[in-house]
Amino acid sequence: MKFKEIAKKLAKVRDNVRSEGHITDKDKEVLQALVRDKIAHANESLEKLPKCVSGRIAIPGNDNSPLTHDQNFRLRLMEKTGTGSETIH
Repeated sequence: MKFKEIAKKLAKVRDNVRSEGHITDKDKEVLQALVRDKIAHANESLEKLPKCVSGRIAIPGNDNSPLTHDQNFRLRLMEKTGTGSETIH
């Protein structure tokens, strides 16, 4: 459903509430139908997504290997100078 159609329906409900002073059963049905349509549209969008996203994304692991001499030097230099890594690399 397009935005203009939704806006027209909501404007009609708003005008009915203003004229009646309360929300009628018919207006409730219109609003519930809009919500159902949006939920159905959202569910369709979710179904199009891949089922298993974790297989496509590389998750870094922690190998707990000791730092190399060069990495230790950079780390100590950064700790001593307090500079960011962009100035060290």
